[in-house]
Amino acid sequence: MTSVSEVAGAPAVWQGRIAAELDARARALNDSLPVDGRLWPEELLLSRAYAHSLAECGVMNAAELAELLEACEALGQDLAAGRVSLAGEDVHSAIEVELIRRCGEPGRKLHTGRSRNDQVATLVRLRVMTLCDTMLEGVRELERALVVQAHASGDLATAAHTHLQPAQPVLLAHLWLAYAQAFERDEMRCAAAREAADCMPLGAGAVAGSPLVYDRVALAGRLGFSRLAENSVDAVGDRDFALEYLNAAALLGLHISRLGEDLVMWCSPYFGWYKPPLGFSTGSSLLPQKRNPDVFELARAKSARLISNAQRLALLLKGLPSAYQKDLQEDKEAIFDTAQTLEVLLAALAPAIAALEPCAEKIRASLSPDLVAVDLADALVEAGVPFRDAHAAVGRLWALAEERGVKPAELALDERLELSQHFGDARLAGLGIESALARRGHAPGGGAASVAAQLERIVARLGAPPAARPESPARVAVPSPLTGGEKESGPLRRATLTDVPGIARIMAGYVAQGVLLPRPVSELYQCIREFHVVEENGEIVACGALRVLWDDLGEVRSLAVRPDHHGRGLGARLVEAVVEDARTLKLPRVIALTRELAFFERCGFTALSRDRLPRKVWSDCVRCPKRHACDEIAVVLDLVPGASAAAEPAAGSWLLPIPQLAKTAASALPLVRS
Repeated sequence: MTSVSEVAGAPAVWQGRIAAELDARARALNDSLPVDGRLWPEELLLSRAYAHSLAECGVMNAAELAELLEACEALGQDLAAGRVSLAGEDVHSAIEVELIRRCGEPGRKLHTGRSRNDQVATLVRLRVMTLCDTMLEGVRELERALVVQAHASGDLATAAHTHLQPAQPVLLAHLWLAYAQAFERDEMRCAAAREAADCMPLGAGAVAGSPLVYDRVALAGRLGFSRLAENSVDAVGDRDFALEYLNAAALLGLHISRLGEDLVMWCSPYFGWYKPPLGFSTGSSLLPQKRNPDVFELARAKSARLISNAQRLALLLKGLPSAYQKDLQEDKEAIFDTAQTLEVLLAALAPAIAALEPCAEKIRASLSPDLVAVDLADALVEAGVPFRDAHAAVGRLWALAEERGVKPAELALDERLELSQHFGDARLAGLGIESALARRGHAPGGGAASVAAQLERIVARLGAPPAARPESPARVAVPSPLTGGEKESGPLRRATLTDVPGIARIMAGYVAQGVLLPRPVSELYQCIREFHVVEENGEIVACGALRVLWDDLGEVRSLAVRPDHHGRGLGARLVEAVVEDARTLKLPRVIALTRELAFFERCGFTALSRDRLPRKVWSDCVRCPKRHACDEIAVVLDLVPGASAAAEPAAGSWLLPIPQLAKTAASALPLVRS
């Protein structure tokens, strides 16, 4: 393994002004590479993207750009494979020194017009955007586990508690879905944190901006940002986005902790609703009979780390003046620790919840007559008794029953009537768990109709019906044997609203495998006019859609065939129908992003670089969790001869949706602002 320090022998990047070596004790405090070294993928991404900007304004020529890009690619491969380790003050200088070693002069030019201040702000924003995407998917997997348990509980009712005392009956599913509501709020906070991070600070320099003029819009596009920082002082000092991420994670941790507490109780023998799940429980080193719900206890415990990390950064920021200060070097430890904690926690928690099996007998045993006391008070209200009087009378009835050691209905009739004329046998006989649930079947109650509506909404939002999730379709949504076999099986037609559940079921398995991006059912309804489907025996077995991206560009989307219908040419028929739609709309060309290059080539498409599809990049790719590690290939079909060639000049100059700035022609960019 090669170390940068062994090959470079270079002074620190700031030593032009200070000749003395940094004291070893000060260096131990100063150097941040042990922490920020994990940002090397973002640093190399930034180096590649920024090199294009330097070439654009004449700092590098084409040959130097090619050398630098080649060096970045090779260094990335070596770092990923462990053949090289970084050494130095921080990730920025370590990468720079290694690039200089590999390509010489282009590496020396790379820092032109930028500072470690705007570099680090850019890298941390890129990482936080990725971490928000990862957290969002982890939360959704957790929600799916809750939905699976809610479905599995069926019409099983149990006691809901307040003050840890049995209160009223609800469906068990209602308790599971309560946490789904909390995690939905966590999703929104996560999305808000990602949006806060989505702003490119590069160009701010150290504090006052750079005299170097380059196309910041194009640079933002290469990095995956959709907004630009406007003030250089704020750009280098802002860490609000990091705090928003940590706060979102802290609140998520709080909700996970409360869920963990409930699960620990439900798995205790005193509740007995569930047993600690095998594979996610441990025993005792002393007590051989023990089965401990450790995953749920640790879920409760990890929230302390998440909350403290958010407080840690807030305390760091509160005393800082504007612009960049060395104190900000401490932001990354909190971010990385939170990310690692969430990664481990969410990976274990969702399957642990899914592995729980209810003990129906114990759950039903929680349904005591006490749970319907308020229903008796409500019944008195229906008979014309003011609620406060009804409440007091029922309270006296329960107190007398407790004193006698019997159930209220077992008290003598004359004793009951003495308390209230409404406590007759028929009135008490009409009380029951089923009637109590039925009275609360409307939102936001715990009865059947309300729970069914909640389930329907969350399933639609997550875009993966639980009934479809256990299916195990093939790895790819459009496998290679689509063009073979009989091509006339099943009618191909335009989709209707009633087809949406079938489309969602086909897509769900591919979404779970990461082959297709999630499309919530609500979005499918909105986009149903884009879809064609193939139907057999009353079931949707294949689907595909045309999405119009611009006035000259359409895209084949959501192309999926049910695994048991592969090899029958359905994919090719759907592509044909989608392309015909594009012709009808007079679109000059159609694209697709795919792992099945051979299939699309048989359909007449050819491969091209995603960089030549800025509208696709800015409409979808910029929001994709896999945007920096995409393994899909872009393909294009010209419906008008020469359409791709004609669009080529516009690929670098169309106006991106960044409102602050109109694009300047690259040829007019001077080296420095005069």
